[in-house]
Amino acid sequence: MKPITYKKIPRYVLLSILFLTILLGFRWIWSESFTIPAHPEPTKGVLDLRGWDLANASPISLDGEWEFYPQALISNSDAKIADNLSTRIQVPGDWRNALPQSSSSFGYGTYRLRILLDPSVEEVSLWAQKIQTSSIIEMNGTIVAEFGQPATHAEAYRPERTAFTTSYVLDGSTELNLLVQTANFDDPYSGGITRSLYFGSPEAIGSERGLSIDLQKITFAILILHSLYAFVMFLFIRKERALLTFSMLTLVAALTVASDHDNLLLSWIPLNFTWIVKAKALSYPLFAFFLLQMAKSFSHNLQWRKLFHIYASVLGVYCLFLLVAPVTLIYHVLEIGLSDFLYLFAIGWSVYLFFRMAAEKRSDASFLLFAATSSLSSVLWGIVNSHNEITNVYYPIDVIAAIFGFSAYWFRKYFRNSSEIEKLYEQLKEEDRQKDQFLVNTAHELRTPLHGIINIAEKHCSP
Repeated sequence: MKPITYKKIPRYVLLSILFLTILLGFRWIWSESFTIPAHPEPTKGVLDLRGWDLANASPISLDGEWEFYPQALISNSDAKIADNLSTRIQVPGDWRNALPQSSSSFGYGTYRLRILLDPSVEEVSLWAQKIQTSSIIEMNGTIVAEFGQPATHAEAYRPERTAFTTSYVLDGSTELNLLVQTANFDDPYSGGITRSLYFGSPEAIGSERGLSIDLQKITFAILILHSLYAFVMFLFIRKERALLTFSMLTLVAALTVASDHDNLLLSWIPLNFTWIVKAKALSYPLFAFFLLQMAKSFSHNLQWRKLFHIYASVLGVYCLFLLVAPVTLIYHVLEIGLSDFLYLFAIGWSVYLFFRMAAEKRSDASFLLFAATSSLSSVLWGIVNSHNEITNVYYPIDVIAAIFGFSAYWFRKYFRNSSEIEKLYEQLKEEDRQKDQFLVNTAHELRTPLHGIINIAEKHCSP
């Protein structure tokens, strides 16, 4: 069997490998920049940070073994009395197995962690990304953050979904008693502290979370601006419906950024818990749909039209369901995986169409290939990071790269069309000049015989 040489590998495959290598390189550099250093971990509800330079270190995760009081909402003064009720629980993770006689994640409880610190530590900060679905955070008996209303029954409980940071001044204390009261009566599959908590100095926490939020805002602004200019261009060129599709694609992509991660949408629009869940559930399948629609418009592919109509119909029914269904029922459907299927099916089909365009050597298809590779990289990274949190800082490169690829394709197409129109205009001018010259020459050649005919006619007609 002969070895495969690079000359036999299609050009579009080599380009895809190159693009993916570059994106993975950026991803690796990014992950290394925010790698959490090796640090002590909570064991039996105690985290010993004595001797740890908290002031000059990066934020550390509080992943480990915490104390947990199931079916009890206790404060600092109640902790010693309720010691016989406590058990151990692994953070982060779903708390279902720690709840007594519970077949779902509905319930309430209190997490507790004792953190031992050096006397030199004056102030500490906590960064929480997801506590499902209401919480009160208490440090040494002081409530430092409150989101929603934890309660012992669903009627008195109020959910609220948000990421937050909070700080606490120790006032000379060398021990921090961290309590997290939380309740969940909305999500039957995930409850409690489901994402990592980060602990460190206010400067370190503020720097990392501030960078993450700034990157989300920048990405959101870039996407919104692209959506606006594409929509304005569509208003001038109504026949170019792909511009409208691109506008909707970038608009929905902006929604995915604002409704996920740090839930920036909540700081701009006063949405309740139900609608922020619906916004996130809607945004990802719609993004995939508009990406597929744009891939079809670029490729002019008429195959599988029936399959596309079936997919669009199912997606339409699903989106209508999300708008009217209660949040608990939405979580049941999300657990089944219908949303993931609608999302990944359209993404895979889109990438296939873009790769096919590159294989057919369409004009400027390399830009679309780059955009498709970036989109695929973003999707794969999202799946990996959702199951195994690699970094807590938002990564914008893939999304921006995909938008750059699509925009570059549009601009290249515009300049190519303008150049072709200019060439056709010059060709038309030349043909018009040749037409005028032909008429002049023809008129000159016909003038002499016509005069002769006129003279002969006059002689015969004269008396």
